[in-house]
Amino acid sequence: MPDDRRRPLPLPRAVTPVAVVVLATLALACGNGGNGSATVTTPASTDPPLGVEGNCNMGGGPPSQGEGPEEVEGTITYVRLVLGCSSDIFIMDANGDNARALADDVVLGDESDLSPDGTTVAFFSGRTGTTLIYTIRTDGSDLRQLTQGDGAEASPRWSPDGSQIAFSRGGNILVMSPDGTGVRTVMQSVSASTKEACRVGSIVGDWSPDGEQILYYSAIISGEGNTFWICVVDVRTGEVEVLVSQPEGALHAEPHWSPDGTKIAFRDDRGTIQGCNTSGGICDYEIFVLDLETGEEANITNNPAFDIEPVWSPDGEWIVFASNRDDRNFDLYIMRPDGTDVQRILNDPESKDSYPSWQ
Repeated sequence: MPDDRRRPLPLPRAVTPVAVVVLATLALACGNGGNGSATVTTPASTDPPLGVEGNCNMGGGPPSQGEGPEEVEGTITYVRLVLGCSSDIFIMDANGDNARALADDVVLGDESDLSPDGTTVAFFSGRTGTTLIYTIRTDGSDLRQLTQGDGAEASPRWSPDGSQIAFSRGGNILVMSPDGTGVRTVMQSVSASTKEACRVGSIVGDWSPDGEQILYYSAIISGEGNTFWICVVDVRTGEVEVLVSQPEGALHAEPHWSPDGTKIAFRDDRGTIQGCNTSGGICDYEIFVLDLETGEEANITNNPAFDIEPVWSPDGEWIVFASNRDDRNFDLYIMRPDGTDVQRILNDPESKDSYPSWQ
């Protein structure tokens, strides 16, 4: 495996959730259907990985001073991965300043999401040998395990009012209270053999600004061809709607809603990849924006690199995303919603920085 790929995350065989993330497409086992509930087989280890001499910060971590404009406001959490190490959650000012680890924990976790009040981070971790949902305060205190299931849980996302956390479990979409109680299923996955749109292998992306819908992406991965969708499900009724399905076979993933509710940013390849030159870090994933009022979709990056994981700023003026456009490692960038004014806010050459969350 090329050294700029992230360690695969085992997921349940039955549901084949896409989660085709950053440098390494997640290891998806494509089984025979069902709603799936498999135990993750990669226990976390606190032993220093070989080749890093016990120092997974590799020189003390990212720079304390960012590269973004001073006027950009808010707080961003993200996931930092050093080659050979477990991923860690970091937090910084939205312009890239004051980047720091959330906690001194080499098995902290992945896919962090900052609560609307900016006090608590939800994430998933495989520290127990299965991937479960946790929260931790932004000062590194009060680490809590919220779920008690068989694992295969990922992508926790806070509701706009902070009263619920949505997450994926075995391809299903569930919600719960921030203390882990009141867990209920919003969308139940079905067998991949049904090929039912938005009902197989689903990964949470975001909530609608009014808190009434959950945005997610779904996929069937098979030797016969891959199918991807971006979808929404009504939190109360469970009604599902397909938002993006074309071109057929293209990847549609990592959707995030604009604060005003009119647009959705997402990652797509539009069939442009004819095989990735991973040794040179050259792949062509783009960020698209869907206008929900007109149905028009626009490629706002149009750059021959991995441009992935778009997230809107709270004021809707910016989109933060991860990209390897300047070097083989992933850094964090911001741009305007029309793709202009692209600026790198964090240049962290020793690691892959991804999965931003902005409040």
